[in-house]
Amino acid sequence: MAEGLLDGILGGEEDAPEVEGAAESLIAADAFAAAVAADQAKADPEVARATSDFLRDQSRLLRVQTHHLEAEHPFRLTQLEHQSREVGLRGIGQLIRIIMQLLAALAAAIFVGLLLAMVIEALWSQSVIVDPFDAPAALAGRGLTGKVVASGVLDELSRLQAATHGSVAKRDLSNAWTGDIKVEVPETGLSIGDIDRMLKERFGHDIHIEGDLIQTDAGGLALTVRGDDVPAKTFTGASGDLDKLTTSAAEYIYGRSQPRLFAIYLLNTGRAQDALAFLPGAFARATTDAERAELANNWGNAYSTALQAKAAVEKYRLAMSMAPPRSPIWWKAWGNLVANMTRYQGEEAAWREARAYLEAMSTASSSEKPELRLAAAPAGVAWDLPLALAADLANAARNSGAGATVQIDGPQIADAYGPMHDPTQAARYMAASDPDDASTKAEALLLQAYAALDAGDGAAAIAPMEAFQKAWQADPNLQFSYADSPCLLGRAYGLAGRLADAEVLFKQAGPWSRCYAFHGEALERAGDLPGAQQVWAQGLATSPDLPFVYMVRGVSEMTRGDLKAAEADLATAAAKAPHYADPLKAWGDLKAREGRWKEALAKYDQALKYAPAWRELHQAREAAARRS
Repeated sequence: MAEGLLDGILGGEEDAPEVEGAAESLIAADAFAAAVAADQAKADPEVARATSDFLRDQSRLLRVQTHHLEAEHPFRLTQLEHQSREVGLRGIGQLIRIIMQLLAALAAAIFVGLLLAMVIEALWSQSVIVDPFDAPAALAGRGLTGKVVASGVLDELSRLQAATHGSVAKRDLSNAWTGDIKVEVPETGLSIGDIDRMLKERFGHDIHIEGDLIQTDAGGLALTVRGDDVPAKTFTGASGDLDKLTTSAAEYIYGRSQPRLFAIYLLNTGRAQDALAFLPGAFARATTDAERAELANNWGNAYSTALQAKAAVEKYRLAMSMAPPRSPIWWKAWGNLVANMTRYQGEEAAWREARAYLEAMSTASSSEKPELRLAAAPAGVAWDLPLALAADLANAARNSGAGATVQIDGPQIADAYGPMHDPTQAARYMAASDPDDASTKAEALLLQAYAALDAGDGAAAIAPMEAFQKAWQADPNLQFSYADSPCLLGRAYGLAGRLADAEVLFKQAGPWSRCYAFHGEALERAGDLPGAQQVWAQGLATSPDLPFVYMVRGVSEMTRGDLKAAEADLATAAAKAPHYADPLKAWGDLKAREGRWKEALAKYDQALKYAPAWRELHQAREAAARRS
């Protein structure tokens, strides 16, 4: 059936059914008339004639109908084709209407989704938006239009943020005359950009900055800036001082809108005194204890960078008192306190505080445990080098390679790999560090000295250590980060036989545990064993829980053949810093000297956990493995 209908619609070669039926009827009628006429002729001729006339009339009528049907046939075919096309067009029209309705619904859904996204964005918006500034027409000839001045302020704000190495969330920076989305909303005359601005003004937490530039009576310039929670302030200068005024205005805006970040910026750029001048006002303007705790921590950092350890510790304790116990800022301030206690109350007090921190960290619940990166200072003070390294690596991952306060992470990471005897990894992180950064340049010198001292070549260590010492004396940030580094130069002098120079360094450096250890080493090397013993005793009295004096004295005792005393000292050193490889290797060397190869192998294996790339340690282990 379907094929016959399709053939009819498309105009097949066969005739239509009604035409075929009419022709067949006509043939049948003629035959019937002839048959009836013949039959009636046998009866009554009159009846036969009447019958014949009637049937002939019927035949003519059928012929007319047949002719009519034949004439109508093409028209009816055309009509059927039109009807089929109308049916098809009606279906297509319905389909188009459905598609248009779906598209309209989709467009509405997209618009609603966009509006919802804009509302959510507005609720979370915390941007600093620089609106157009005002400037007199008289300055336009010099290119000092309001837009140019506002753009200059925005550019300077962006530069300040980019120079800030901090983990505090930063506000977005934008201006009010670019980035508009020109999609008009029907029957309102508003663009999507207009709606976005209105939503942010209604629900957001943006800070709008505006200002004006005028020419003073003396021919100079006066730039005034103001904004939300940013009181108006005017900066004046000579006619060519616009860049200077723009910088001052941007710093003022940055400090008012993002006080914690501005404090960090000042510390990043070596402006500790400016930070100390800025922070009291910022702390007084803070509205919550959470913000005050953050600012108190920054305040402690400023004192720390200025090498005022006592004041720094006081501010860190203030931060801890304002923060909920075991909250992120509480842990952060405590870690900073540990780092500063070495200068304020000595290494022993700092070591005890560091151990308390690490113990609290290990027992804290998962929800209260601090971020790993915050353990860097306590781990370093406790000489847990693998943990300190892991914390620095976590800090680098968190801050894209930049530290949270005053120093980039690359040199710190390299400095952890140095005492772990892994020059390859140290070089890798140095290569990825900013070569122009002061800490990168200083650490490169220090790594050269580490390599020479590892080889026992004090003379080769002197030149890089002297260059480092010169940079260290000029940079408070280096003095804070490498507090006892003069002890290394003293050791280099001692190993090279320059005892007088070593004595000067050790006295200047202060009561550091490594200085006591290396000072005694230098005296013994110069033939003054009693003097060495006396210095080592002083060191243990000052810092009984630091490992260095025990380790250096133990190596001395082993060399002199006092193996029992050596084992006691080396065991103590390993117990004081259980994740420090050097005492464990020295203890293994002692076991090897006694021929206790299995015990030596065990100590070497233990040391390899904490210095897996130490070449000399691998060589010692292989020798012990062959003999055990």
